[in-house]
Amino acid sequence: MRSGGIGFAIGMVTALALNWLIAQMRLPAWQVVDLTHPLQPGIPVWPGNPPFELRNLARLSEHGYYANALSCAEHTGTHVDAPIHFVEGRRSMHEVPATQLVGEICVIDVRDKVARNPDYLVSARDVRDFENRYGQIPPGAFVIARTGWEERWNEPKRYVNMDEQGVMHFPGFGSDAAKLLVERNIAGVGIDTLSIDYGPSKDFIAHKILLGANKIAVENMANLRALPPRGATILVGALKIRDGSGAPARVLALVRR
Repeated sequence: MRSGGIGFAIGMVTALALNWLIAQMRLPAWQVVDLTHPLQPGIPVWPGNPPFELRNLARLSEHGYYANALSCAEHTGTHVDAPIHFVEGRRSMHEVPATQLVGEICVIDVRDKVARNPDYLVSARDVRDFENRYGQIPPGAFVIARTGWEERWNEPKRYVNMDEQGVMHFPGFGSDAAKLLVERNIAGVGIDTLSIDYGPSKDFIAHKILLGANKIAVENMANLRALPPRGATILVGALKIRDGSGAPARVLALVRR
C-alpha cells in the first residue's frame, strides 16, 4: 500500500475510534444526579458557624442586571473537607488534585442500623459486608455512607439533633472503618450528615485518620437514594480556595441508564 493509502487508513481508524469514544461518553447514556443541597438562608450549619447569607447587589428592574453577594463558612451546605482541616501539613483546598475529585462511588447503606441508633458508627464490618456482596472497593473510589439523615435537612433542629446538654446526635464513620478505607487507598468519603464523625465525637478520629492520609470528605450530601451501590461516577465541583480548609461544592453523579 502506498504511503498515502496508509495515511488514509490510519485516519479512518482514528476517526472511527474517536466516534466510538464520543458515543460512549454521550450524556444521554447517563443520568446526571445532583447530590447537592441548595445554599440558602436557614439551612443547617455546624453550631457556632455563621449562617448562610445572601445579600442583593443589583436588581434587573433597577440596574438592568441581577447580582448578589454571599457569605458563609467554608464548611456550609454540601461541602468538601480538605485534609488540612484537621491535620497540619496536609493539603489545603487548592492543593487537592483535580484527579481526586472524580471517582467510582461505593454506597454503604446503613439506614436500618441508624433507625435503631442515631449515633451509629459505620464499621469495618459494614465495609467488608459491602465488599462481600459487591466486590472489593477499588483504589480512587468514593465511599459514601447512606444513613437516611438527609431526610431531616429541611428541619435544621432535627438535622443537628442537639440534646439538652449540647451534644449532637447523628451517625458517622468509625475509626476501624476509616483505617480500612485508607488501606483501600480511596480518594475520599461522603455522608448525608453534618460530619463524617458522629455527633457526640470529641476527638474527630475519622477526620484525623482519613484527612491525615490526604483523603477528602464530602458532607451534607443529598439524593443518595438515586445511587446504585456501585458503578456511578462522582464529580466533586469544589471551589478552589487557596489555603482553604474546605469549600462548598456542587456534587454530581453520573449513573448509567
